Amino acid sequence: MDYDNDFEDKFLATEYGLIHYKRHEGASASSIVLLHGMASSVLTWKRLVGELPARLDVCMVDLLGHGKSAAPDIDYNVHVQTGILGAVLAAEKIRNPFLMGHSYGGWVSAIFAIENPVNGLILEDSGGLKLFYEEIKGDKNREQYKKAMLSKAASLGANKHVMEHILDDQFREGELDSESLGKIKAPSLIIWGSEDSVISVKYAAMFNKMLPGSRLEVIGNARHTPHYTNASDVSRILLAFIVGHPST
Repeated sequence: MDYDNDFEDKFLATEYGLIHYKRHEGASASSIVLLHGMASSVLTWKRLVGELPARLDVCMVDLLGHGKSAAPDIDYNVHVQTGILGAVLAAEKIRNPFLMGHSYGGWVSAIFAIENPVNGLILEDSGGLKLFYEEIKGDKNREQYKKAMLSKAASLGANKHVMEHILDDQFREGELDSESLGKIKAPSLIIWGSEDSVISVKYAAMFNKMLPGSRLEVIGNARHTPHYTNASDVSRILLAFIVGHPST
């Protein structure tokens, strides 16, 4: 499918302002919802959707504070984002989707899947794992981590207020562990770049161990965004997962 011509731009009014998303209503019974990472937007999925067949039903959401969505002066926590996601799915009448999240979007996707039924969960180089943040020990190291992430976000033109709140939230609440991930009953797929320098591939194995019955696919020589750099590989893995778990 074509990112520029096959998707309709839509906006949903919420208590936080307008939320932007793009929708391609394919003929398939299975819907897949894509959530980008921190400081990114729906545009990051352009190469991946270009590899997907037009029959697939696809929805890409700009998370609150990102892309063309509103960026209100609020405390950005992961549950605000899952609420936004739920509102979009309700408006579009999408039930039990395949939910794919990259990095920060993976954390949002996992929390949503803990609290809501999904047909399948796909985590790509996902954030949110408690062990990851525990390894960033001490206030000094945390500040160094936040400073590096804010610098990278600024280079991408991201909203500083939004990014600061998201980074603070990562250390405050919502981190994923074996207990919380064990509540996810949907089939799960973990995709990771072998050379990810943002969130090491070692965390992929941890997710795989903590998510019951999950499958791990490591893409060789890929870094933090396999869906962009290795779109054909991710598309192949994703489609095989969807075919193997028909919509319920």
